[in-house]
Amino acid sequence: MIVLGSPVLARGFRLIGFEALENPNHQEVSALLKELQVHQQRAFMVVEQSIADDMRDLFCPIQQEGGDILMVEIPSIHEPEKLDSYLAAGIVQKLGPHALKREVG
Repeated sequence: MIVLGSPVLARGFRLIGFEALENPNHQEVSALLKELQVHQQRAFMVVEQSIADDMRDLFCPIQQEGGDILMVEIPSIHEPEKLDSYLAAGIVQKLGPHALKREVG
């Protein structure tokens, strides 16, 4: 279990047992992903949306291939209502914008 995100987000996930990389750069993420793939390790990765957006070239192949690395994007801790992920865009493209609307009741 790995989280890639801001120091505040990383701290929270560390408390529940995640390995955390705070504000990782492109080289650090590339090395991590390569290590996971070379050793065929299974991983659950939680990635803050801003990092996923900045490093889409690294994450797209993982999201499209499936396999041993499961990745989810979460919004910034400072903007929890703003999730505009690659996955969400795909859902809207296939099912329409109504698919992600929440009904308040």
